[in-house]
Amino acid sequence: MKLRTFYELAVKKGMKADMRKDNQVKATLSGARSEYKKAKGVDRRYFDKAALSNPYYDTRILSGTGEEEVCTVMAGIDIDVGEILLADRLREKGVKIDLVVSHHPAGRAYAELNRVMEIQPSLWERYGFDPEVASKLMKKRSEEVSRGISAANHQRAVDAARILGIPFMCIHTAADNCVASYLQGIFDKKKPGTLKNALGILKAIPEYKDAVKNGAGPHILIGKETDKAGRIFVDMTGGTSGPDKMFSRLSQAGVRTIVGMHCKESAYKEASSEMVNYIIAGHISSDNLGLNLLFDEVEKSGKLDFVACSGFRRFKR
Repeated sequence: MKLRTFYELAVKKGMKADMRKDNQVKATLSGARSEYKKAKGVDRRYFDKAALSNPYYDTRILSGTGEEEVCTVMAGIDIDVGEILLADRLREKGVKIDLVVSHHPAGRAYAELNRVMEIQPSLWERYGFDPEVASKLMKKRSEEVSRGISAANHQRAVDAARILGIPFMCIHTAADNCVASYLQGIFDKKKPGTLKNALGILKAIPEYKDAVKNGAGPHILIGKETDKAGRIFVDMTGGTSGPDKMFSRLSQAGVRTIVGMHCKESAYKEASSEMVNYIIAGHISSDNLGLNLLFDEVEKSGKLDFVACSGFRRFKR
């Protein structure tokens, strides 16, 4: 298939798995179109036109025209200059690499990572959050993330791919939507009574089973195996971790257990004080699950060969 087809299928799958209401997703696209309409001069010339049809600023074609034929994909969780050079070395050895895919964003997709964080407050609304309160809670955290990534050298890997003529793209929130909706659906259906049961559900999934083998499997961060799981919130999409203050609000809304990819120290302390159970599913393993679910959908439109690297493992369903 063409690179552009691959990209469009990835975005389509991400939108299908998006747990927000349809009008909320459409509002993101409408906002981008309004922004483009008002832009003038250099802002209009270099406007990210992909945002007009793709609501995920961290899912982009970074190098390539979109017309390249893709049969073999080298996919990894993190792709930097080293992985781009690895792809080039494999090409030299006769391994056909048509596209390199990173889960975590690079280039402009990384520079604008904070823009996908608007997804999170929309998900909190499902638990009774007031939309205005949810938006205010996220605004401060989004600005913090924006400041944090502004000093990064966003273009390193993109430049390496461009110089070597290697098509390169990243699929972040589109894939994270897949793992979040998949796990939320399982927990909502099975309603595990205890944290032990919830942990068992995760460990039966191939990506998490593989993580157990590598010493990075799911575990209980806050709580005991015998504790009641209650209402479970899967917190795995929307760019990066949200504001710590959300834990008190989620607790008040009746959420008993959070299943997340990871948890920073300040969030751990806040969640502990709110008596919220916390299960760490695993960062890289969860990213694997999201990518695999997305790649399964893409492959319905054409067979692809995968070269797995940088923490990625291909599991088909």
